[in-house]
Amino acid sequence: MTIAQVAAEAGVSSMTVSNVVNGRPGASDATRERVLDVATRLGYHPNLAARNLKSGRTGMIGIISLDLISEYSHEIVRGIAEAISDDERELLMHVSVDAIRERERIEFMARDLVDGLLLIAPMLEPETVELLQSLRIPVVVVDPRQLDVGLPRVTVDNYEGVRTATEHLIGLGHERIGFIRGEEDLESSEARFRGFADAMQLSGLAVDPESVATSGFSYTSGFKAATQVLERTNLTALLIGADLIAFGAMDAARAQGLSIPADISIVGFDDLPRAAQSYPPLTTVRQPLHDMGQAGARALLSLIEGQPLAVDRIRLSTTFVERASTAAPRADCP
Repeated sequence: MTIAQVAAEAGVSSMTVSNVVNGRPGASDATRERVLDVATRLGYHPNLAARNLKSGRTGMIGIISLDLISEYSHEIVRGIAEAISDDERELLMHVSVDAIRERERIEFMARDLVDGLLLIAPMLEPETVELLQSLRIPVVVVDPRQLDVGLPRVTVDNYEGVRTATEHLIGLGHERIGFIRGEEDLESSEARFRGFADAMQLSGLAVDPESVATSGFSYTSGFKAATQVLERTNLTALLIGADLIAFGAMDAARAQGLSIPADISIVGFDDLPRAAQSYPPLTTVRQPLHDMGQAGARALLSLIEGQPLAVDRIRLSTTFVERASTAAPRADCP
C-alpha cells in the first residue's frame, strides 16, 4: 500500500497524507481524521527505511554498556526506551566487557550503523575519547567513571546522597559507622566516600581506617569485604556504596550472628528494585536510574536533531529511602 493510494482514496494530495501520517501541521482536523481512517482501513504504514534513507539517518540509537542484565543497567535502559518510544527509533545494544571491546563496539556502531550513541558507565580510556571525537557522532555518557570526559553526560549528586545517609545514621545515635566503597577507579565511589567522611567529621566522629574497605560491584565481593570489616571492628552501622554490595554485606552480617538492624544497621546506594524486597527491606539512597536513562536519551535526540544542549553536564538529585534495615543502636551495645 502506497501513499499515493491513500491520497486517492481520501481525495487529498500525497503531500497532505505525508503531513498527516508524520504528525506535521497543514491539514484540518476533518481532513486529518479522514486520512487516518483511510490509512487504517487500507493497512498503510509509513516506510521508515525509505524515510531514513532520504534523511541520511538509520533510525537507530546505539547503547553500549559493560553489562546489560543487571538491575542497574536494566533500569537505565528502561528509561532510554521510554524516552524514545514516540520517536520512531530502535535501539541497538552491545555489551563491551572491557576497554578494548568498548572501543571496537563504538567504532563498529558509529560507522553509519546508528545515529547516536548512549554509553552506560563506560571505561572511556583516552584513546576511546579521541576516537569518539574523530567520528563526530552524537554521544551522551550516562554515569561515567570519570566525570571530566569532555562529552555530554548524565550523573547524580553522589556526595550529597551519602552525606544525607550518614547523617541519618548519626541522628539515630550511631557513632561507630563503617563504610564499604565501590571500585576505586570510579569518581562516584570517591564522591560517596567523601560524603561519608565529611558528615562524620562535621559531627565530631572519627573514621577508623579499619572500618573502611573497597569492594567490586557484586554480591560476592560485598560479602567478602563486609566479613573483613566486621571481623576487625565493632561497628553498630555500615554504610555501603552500592546495593549489590549491600546485599552481600547483609548476609555477611548474618553469617557472623548479627541481626539487622538490632545489632547492626545497614544502608545501601542505588535503590535497585530488589532493595525493597530484601530481608529486611534495605534502607538506601535512591539513584534515579530510570530518570538518568531518560535524560540521556532526550539529550541525545536533541544532538541528533542538531539542537545544542543548554548544559552538557546533567546532574540529577538522589533521594534517601528509609526502610527496615536501620534503627537506633541497642542501649546495651558494647
